[in-house]
Amino acid sequence: MQKRVLGRLVGFFTTELGPLNQVIHLWAYESLADREQRRAALVKEPEWHAYLKNNPPGLLASQETKILNPTSFSPLK
Repeated sequence: MQKRVLGRLVGFFTTELGPLNQVIHLWAYESLADREQRRAALVKEPEWHAYLKNNPPGLLASQETKILNPTSFSPLK
């Protein structure tokens, strides 16, 4: 459901070194406006709310969001 609404999933990753027990997911958007529109659409999805209700309490200890811009030589550009 996230992939359908949010669009281009670059990948899911886990940490090998550094802070442990992390899951990192990376999504690509055409622009910040595209991201905002897709995130707003996700919040309106009943399936998303059902997913949030079914997660065990305490499973998510913290969350961090970063907006990254590709360099001119990035293969993702």
